[in-house]
Amino acid sequence: MTSTSKLTALAALSLMIVAAPAYAATDADTNNKSSYEQKDNGGYVAQQKSESTDQAGTTRESNTTKKLSVDSNGNTTKTVDTKSSTDPKGLFNKTSVETKDKAEQKNGATTYTHKKTVDGKTTEDSTEQQQTP
Repeated sequence: MTSTSKLTALAALSLMIVAAPAYAATDADTNNKSSYEQKDNGGYVAQQKSESTDQAGTTRESNTTKKLSVDSNGNTTKTVDTKSSTDPKGLFNKTSVETKDKAEQKNGATTYTHKKTVDGKTTEDSTEQQQTP
């Protein structure tokens, strides 16, 4: 083996050793689940859950529930509830975010509500009503 081919082989080996940890760090253990249930009145309930842990030990979880309810008069209520958390490896550093959105359509008027809670403290809370023409 010539010195040039040895140098080339050594450079290729060095590149593999340097690049391998970067590729390994992008791998994450992921678990996803979803469900959907149709209701007799035209409504539904859909749920999605996701959980992943990266190589650094950070765990991320997300749960989303979507509901559509329809009453006998055709009035609808749509809700989307989302809970997510990020927990880096270590103690007392978990963060969580919870959002609740609701659109209620009744007698020609629609009421929208939104609430966001970060680490147990409400950061957004609003209600708006619109009359349908």
